[in-house]
Amino acid sequence: LRFTEPTSIRLRFFNFNMANMAALDPFVGMLGQFLSKPFADASKVDVTFVALTEARFKMRDFVKDQLGTWRHNVPESGMDTLLHRDALKKNPTATWNPFTWCRKKVVQHCVGNVKTVLGFRKEAFKKEERDDQLFGTFTFNPEKAFLGTSIVRDDGLRLCFFGTHFPMQRLQSVLVSNKINDSEKLMAAKIEYARVLREVLCRAAAWNFSHNTVIFVQGDLNSRTVFDHHEIGSQAKDVLLEVLKDTALMAAMTSDLQLPKGRWHEVVPFNGVNEMPVTYKVDPKMCIQRQVTVGDILNRVHDPAQPPPGAKRTLTSVHRNEFGMEWGLKKDPAKVKASHFPAFTERVIYWAPDALSSQMSWALPHGGYETLGHIDGSDHRPVTLEALMVLGPQHSLPPMPSREEPEVKELANRLVSKRWLDKLLCYSETSIDGSDVELKTSSSDESFRGVV
Repeated sequence: LRFTEPTSIRLRFFNFNMANMAALDPFVGMLGQFLSKPFADASKVDVTFVALTEARFKMRDFVKDQLGTWRHNVPESGMDTLLHRDALKKNPTATWNPFTWCRKKVVQHCVGNVKTVLGFRKEAFKKEERDDQLFGTFTFNPEKAFLGTSIVRDDGLRLCFFGTHFPMQRLQSVLVSNKINDSEKLMAAKIEYARVLREVLCRAAAWNFSHNTVIFVQGDLNSRTVFDHHEIGSQAKDVLLEVLKDTALMAAMTSDLQLPKGRWHEVVPFNGVNEMPVTYKVDPKMCIQRQVTVGDILNRVHDPAQPPPGAKRTLTSVHRNEFGMEWGLKKDPAKVKASHFPAFTERVIYWAPDALSSQMSWALPHGGYETLGHIDGSDHRPVTLEALMVLGPQHSLPPMPSREEPEVKELANRLVSKRWLDKLLCYSETSIDGSDVELKTSSSDESFRGVV
C-alpha cells in the first residue's frame, strides 16, 4: 500500500489485569461508557479494543447487553459491531476431555483468563474469518495466552488485535538470580522478553502474511523495571523499552521467519522508564486519582551513583504515608522482590513491516496513557489510550542491521535456544514466591505450549 494523501484511523484501547476479581458495578458502567463515548475531537471512533487479563468477568453477557442497548440508543462512538473472544473457548469443535473440562471450570470460577472485545464500524472495516489461526498459548496455564481478531479495510489494510498476558516465570528467574552478574541481567532479561515477542511472530508467520498488516498487541505485557549496572553505579531501565530500542535484537527476532522486514513499536513513545505511569504493583484497596510515574518513585528510593540494589546496598526506604497514601502502593518499593518493583505493564505495542510503518505516524489527543485510579480490587491499574493513526507519505526509520551480521546471528541463536540462560541459571532457581521452579530447556519454535 502507498498512501500519497494522509488518511487517519481513530483508535481507542482499554487494558486491565483484573487479578481474578469479580466484576463490580463501577467497572461495568465504566466499560460501557468507554465503548459509547465519542473520540476526543467529538468524532466517531473507528476501532475500539478491550483486553482483560485474569478476568472472571462475563464478557459474553456484557457484550450482549451492550448491543441491545445500542439498538435503541445509537452510541456517540458510532460503534455498531462488538466481537468478543475468550481464551477458554478457542476450539469449540475439539473432542471432549475430562481434564480439559475440569481445568476450564476452575479457571472460569477461580482463576480467570484472557478476554477481549473488538468494536468497529461496519462502514469502515470488515471482519476476517481466521480466529482459529489467531490464537496461541505460552504455557499450559490458560491465563498466559494470546488471542486475536483481524479486520480489513476496503483498501486492503489489515489490522490484527491481540489480547495477551505475557508469561513471567523465566523473566523473574533472571531478575532474582544470584548466578547472573549485575552487568548481564539487563541483557538476559531482554533475551527472555524477546523470546516471547518472537513467539507471537512465529504464529503470525503461519498466516498468509502481507505487507499491508499491522499487529497490535495489548494486555498485561509483564515488563519490569531493571537496574542496569554501569561503571559509576546503576540505571533503572524498562525491559520492553530496551528491547524495542535494540535494532539488532529486532532483526534477530525474524531472521529465520518468513516475514517482511519489520519491527516492534510502541504506540506511545517514551524516552525512559521515569516517564512511565505505574500500573503494577499497586494496593488493591487504594484508589489514587493522580497518575504516579516510575520516576516519582525512583527519585525517592534510587541513587544512580550507587550500585544496583541487591548487590552492595538496598534502595532507600520510604514511610508508609508516602508509598501508600501518595503512590497507592501496598508495600515499600525498597523492600519488595526485584520482580515486584513498581512498573508499567499495561501497554499497547504493534509490529508492522517497515514499508508500512514508515508511512505511519501517531497523534495522542490526551498526551498518552491515562490510568484510572477509581477502580480497586486489583494490584494493577486500568489504562486507557486514544490514538489517531495517520497514514501518509513515507518517512525514514532508524536503520536496522542485516540478518547476516555476526551480532544479529549470535542474538538469533540465543533466541531459539534456552541453553544460554539455562546454563547461567543452572537449570533451577527458587521462584519469587519461595517455591522451587524447574526450568526446562525447549526451543521456542517447537510449541506454543512449552514451559516458559
